[in-house]
Amino acid sequence: MKVAVVSEGPHDEAAVKILVDAVLGIETELVGFRRSAEGWPSVRNLLPAIITDLHYRHIDADGLVVVVDSDNTTAHDASHRIMEAEAISCRLCLMRGVAERQLGRLTSVPNRTHIKLAFGLAVPQIEAWYRCGLDPHVNESTWGRKIRGERITYDAKSLKSDTYGSDRVPTFVKTNLAKQAARRLAANLEQLVQLFPNGFGSLVRDLQNWQVKS
Repeated sequence: MKVAVVSEGPHDEAAVKILVDAVLGIETELVGFRRSAEGWPSVRNLLPAIITDLHYRHIDADGLVVVVDSDNTTAHDASHRIMEAEAISCRLCLMRGVAERQLGRLTSVPNRTHIKLAFGLAVPQIEAWYRCGLDPHVNESTWGRKIRGERITYDAKSLKSDTYGSDRVPTFVKTNLAKQAARRLAANLEQLVQLFPNGFGSLVRDLQNWQVKS
């Protein structure tokens, strides 16, 4: 299976690919395409072009996986509907809305069906996933209390420092550490789903739906 992975940086994409393979139970092949996404605004703005590129130029690509950070925006909730969630700034639902609209604009290509899509939302950022199982306080529920004004034991800066040893390290160091974390998490996906049921759980459910449709 050939997949494209898009996140907020190359180190995160390397880790997400490991998690995707663990969920699917296979070794996927990455699809290379020209794009450079750095941060949420870049991912959001490039998503239509990425989908178009995969549809017309990379017709052997089977799926696209996109994972972004929630930061201080609304975390995804299973009750969200796309239009309602756009109004409250759920980034996962915003991405799904952008993707659905772009898929509707594409014309048919011989021997090509619409590419499979899977979206994840790291709450508050993907370093929280990397800390899963290492810090019992790091999970979606705890971050939700912070959003509501409660003081908790970590923030965005401390998550990065705890993951990488500093909030300023070279990309290759981040990549190695992110991949190490992903390999550890891949051995216990159930815990990651339990502690991040909406953001990571959504990614898992989307990927499992690929297998149902295969």
